[in-house]
Amino acid sequence: MELPILFGVRHLSPAGAWHLLQLLEEKRPRLVLIEGPSDLTPLLADLVRPDTVPPVAMLAYTQAAPVRSILYPLAAYSPEYQAIRWAAENGAACRFMDLPSEVFLALERPQEPEGEEPFDPYRELDRLAGADGHDMFWERTLEHTAAPGAYREGAAAFGERLREATAGREADRPVRDAYMCRVMEDAMAEGYAPGEIVAVTGAYHLEGLKSAVPMSEGEKKALPRTAASFTLMPYSYYRLSSRSGYGAGNKAPAYYGLIWEGFLRGESDYAPRSYLASIARFLRKGGNPASSASVIEGVRLAWELARLRGSSVPVLRDLRDAALTCLGEGSLSAISQGIADAEIGTAIGALPEGVSRTSIQDDFYRQLKQLKLEKYRDVALQDLALDLRENRSVKSRESAFLDLNRSFFLHRLRVLGVSFGMQQEVDQTSATWAERWMLRWSPEAEIQLVESALKGDTIPQAASFRMKERVETATGVAEVAGVLEDAFTCGMPEAGRYATG
Repeated sequence: MELPILFGVRHLSPAGAWHLLQLLEEKRPRLVLIEGPSDLTPLLADLVRPDTVPPVAMLAYTQAAPVRSILYPLAAYSPEYQAIRWAAENGAACRFMDLPSEVFLALERPQEPEGEEPFDPYRELDRLAGADGHDMFWERTLEHTAAPGAYREGAAAFGERLREATAGREADRPVRDAYMCRVMEDAMAEGYAPGEIVAVTGAYHLEGLKSAVPMSEGEKKALPRTAASFTLMPYSYYRLSSRSGYGAGNKAPAYYGLIWEGFLRGESDYAPRSYLASIARFLRKGGNPASSASVIEGVRLAWELARLRGSSVPVLRDLRDAALTCLGEGSLSAISQGIADAEIGTAIGALPEGVSRTSIQDDFYRQLKQLKLEKYRDVALQDLALDLRENRSVKSRESAFLDLNRSFFLHRLRVLGVSFGMQQEVDQTSATWAERWMLRWSPEAEIQLVESALKGDTIPQAASFRMKERVETATGVAEVAGVLEDAFTCGMPEAGRYATG
């Protein structure tokens, strides 16, 4: 089979996004195929809506308990995201081409021999890359290259070596390769010429796509499947930094965002100077001295360190060392928070209202707005003090009982195991009817919300169902009493009947 134009990438790679866009502009394909669960193709239109702000993630999950899920996160600098945007803006067809999520979720994961740690390809990469780890090796080698063709060739070589290093450890690899080859074959059968198709995939799969035999119709039908649903959800740079999900993460998403901005501006020094300036701003904000001269000296030092270490552009290690020397005066603790802010950042994505959410997610965001809690949808931990008594100084009933209804909402989330709020101890000896909560939004909370969709369409329905479950599985009076207490702290006295019936 003559193959389409293949482009191998790292899943979150500014250089990959940039060079892929150059290729797309040159080839002007009629069809763009992208590694990703093929049944998630309907989400593509929402990904490129004007009000969609990355980072976002596609989430697929099983419809029956226990819930299993896969995540496919995308940042603005993801090659796949930029390919999707290019296709939408240039009238090209665009599809995902990997195994459907219902197959991914049904595939059995290989069990490691007893006593062995689960296989982690990133740990293996770090072992092969040496002291700096594979992130720094990748960045120094490929992430800043502007030379035409260099990224594509380098990524292909990297993927081939990774494939060799992990041979026999990725059980679903041959299945995925064969399925993607079948999708490419089907596209050509529709009338697309190989030169009219660009297929974007992780560099890891390039060699497999060149040698795999396309999956037959019988093999497709024999694939295991489980009922699955999918949704889009806002994501965060903090979560991207933890390398979680279907696509690989990277440890410094905010910094990689600076690299992407540098490509767009055509300025190779944009990321180095912006990184160091960001740390200086953080220090000044905290009342610590950080002069412009120190930033300038830091940039100069980073360039010199890069040359000493064999690269033409400073990478993250060079910038950290320069920041430590010129801004931290040798003390890492003095700039550690500034480094975290510059490397990870606090960016959270956004979706237009009503886009690809489960009904319980819609209910959550509706109540968040109604209860004036939207400002707490942030990765920073924030304190919320509540007075559960009626506020007699306001006119509307809604305002009079705002804090009480906030309390009900947060307790219902607690009952569901949604980690948006953590209740703190409050001294009630003076009967103030006060509550104190620490609130922080995270993608984990969103996933927990989605999992709760199996229990009900709204937060009260799901919380009621969860309390019923607890009573049915209770093994003692204390557990039943706990449900009765939760029924009232949730403002749902009718759920107390589960405990008393």
